[in-house]
Amino acid sequence: MLVKATASFAFTATRTSSVVFMSRRFTVVPPAIDTNQQPRRTTSACMTMSSTNSNGDDTTSPTKWSDIFTSPSNVGYNLNLLFPPLTSTSHKGSHGRIAILGGSTKYSGAPYYDAQSALLCGVDLATVFCAYEASVPIKCYSPELMVQSVYSEGELDGLLGEEQGLLEELQTCKKQNRNGGASEESIHSIDEEEVMQTMEKLELSTEKQQSQLLLQKKNQMDSLVGRLETIKELEEKLQLLKQRQQTTIKRTVDTITSSFPTLHALCVGPGMGRHPLLFTAISQILQKAMESQLTLVLDADALFMLSLEEYRDLYKELRGYERCVMTPNLKEWSRLCGSHDDEGETTTERNDNIIVQKGYADVITYKSITLECNEEGGLKRSGGIGDVLAGTISAFMAWDTVLTRDDASVDSAQQQRLFAVWVACCVVKKATELAYKEKRRAMSAIDVLNGIGGVVGDMENELTTLYRNDQK
Repeated sequence: MLVKATASFAFTATRTSSVVFMSRRFTVVPPAIDTNQQPRRTTSACMTMSSTNSNGDDTTSPTKWSDIFTSPSNVGYNLNLLFPPLTSTSHKGSHGRIAILGGSTKYSGAPYYDAQSALLCGVDLATVFCAYEASVPIKCYSPELMVQSVYSEGELDGLLGEEQGLLEELQTCKKQNRNGGASEESIHSIDEEEVMQTMEKLELSTEKQQSQLLLQKKNQMDSLVGRLETIKELEEKLQLLKQRQQTTIKRTVDTITSSFPTLHALCVGPGMGRHPLLFTAISQILQKAMESQLTLVLDADALFMLSLEEYRDLYKELRGYERCVMTPNLKEWSRLCGSHDDEGETTTERNDNIIVQKGYADVITYKSITLECNEEGGLKRSGGIGDVLAGTISAFMAWDTVLTRDDASVDSAQQQRLFAVWVACCVVKKATELAYKEKRRAMSAIDVLNGIGGVVGDMENELTTLYRNDQK
């Protein structure tokens, strides 16, 4: 059986705005593998703060995977905690169970890239929760994915369209009342001056004219009563429609949250779309995920949702949730900062979660600790590579959940996640580099996806070689 490499590794950081300093020391420790049960994180992933190496010189953190073998740091992150070891006692699900929440009529490829990249990294099971309209295409992409439709875009569109129609009709009726000089209280309170004028006309008029005036007033009153009854009826219909919407939303929320006990990580957003009713369901799902202490990876449309004013409080909660990774590109990051950064400080300085700012160099932050992934990557910016990254991060976060001990401190556990996310970024950059070298302009996300498994395997082999050399 292949022995897992276990180089003990950690970053030692000073709190600066952009650079992580660390000391030069590298320790190789034997793997703590129990063949009778799944590996758990040991307490060796602790962190001590230092800003200089043994010679008193400042050094910067590694920015490429190869740097961890040439510029090791001082404390804390164990490389054997990156990959759950394969053992004879492993069972289906031992090495990660993830779910992707996304996928719509227009965007069915994004959740596929997410889920498939996680499988190619090495997780055992991947489920896609998506719109009914996207479920068949996604099923056809891969027989390995479990695909479950949890809502219908057509149903949501119908409910929203019906609501908009009722609101427009209600607004029209109320406007007609205002324009007619009547209000909802007019049926009980008639203008006194208008009554006197009517009486004077009746006294001076003939019997025929009196009958016409009375009929005119009766018609006006009947029209007023009719409009008020229509308004009441529309309001009742609107209330019943709201109940139907809540029932539909609850069905979606209950279906997804019932799977939480079986999941190690949930990725939300890829290809999800921006339907307002779906956003309502997603906000409830994210709240329940935090209550369940489920690891979250938020990407694409989930980040757009969090930039909206009505979800400002939810964004703040997620920003303070340690088991949350956000993966914004430049536009998404600008939108988040522009929507919520009104306190005179940068968003990264306040976050307790992990933020991955995607770009030519990926910047990963936790509080004021910053890691940077400068793997070469490729020059072709194909659609879908961000989805591959979100799925890869989901895999590493699932493994982190598998390996985490409950007695690990919050800060050390979170910094271990930070390192795992950095490694995931390295995986995708290296896979992109290989795909670009082979395909050049013809490179697409599927080429990057197909390289993920080989890159992860090479990384594990390098760790194995490191461990064996240390034993000689």
